[in-house]
Amino acid sequence: MENPSLEQYFRDQQVSLQWLPVLRALAQELSERADVADLRQLFFQVGERFALDVQGRFDNIETLSALEQALNELWQQMNWGFVSLQEGKASVDIFHSCAPLAQAFGDEAMAWSIGLLEGFYQHVFKVLGAGDAMQVEGVGSEGMDIQLLFGR
Repeated sequence: MENPSLEQYFRDQQVSLQWLPVLRALAQELSERADVADLRQLFFQVGERFALDVQGRFDNIETLSALEQALNELWQQMNWGFVSLQEGKASVDIFHSCAPLAQAFGDEAMAWSIGLLEGFYQHVFKVLGAGDAMQVEGVGSEGMDIQLLFGR
């Protein structure tokens, strides 16, 4: 028996075997019925709704460090990996590692499933007072790592 890579081992642990075939079938059906832009927008809205349900965790956050800590507490409880926030000149870089999106929906669905994290983080920053001019956008993913940018 060949040893799986460390990444594959962790990916296999992320999504319940009870739900994996259902989520993969759902992703295939969605991909056949809508284009990437529409699916990304749908998942953005799902992410916003998800953040709405947990927004109380972020009401009194005053620093980027405190936000990172609060987010990581949530992600750890959900087994959704962890996040690192880095302040740039006019943006915040969001590095989310070990989110189960690729495992749940398949690597080919990352082009649209990343919308879930875009919508989630967008709503969190809105709760913290960000205006509509600042937007969260996924800028890349590799393996279990997803990079997003919050800026203009």
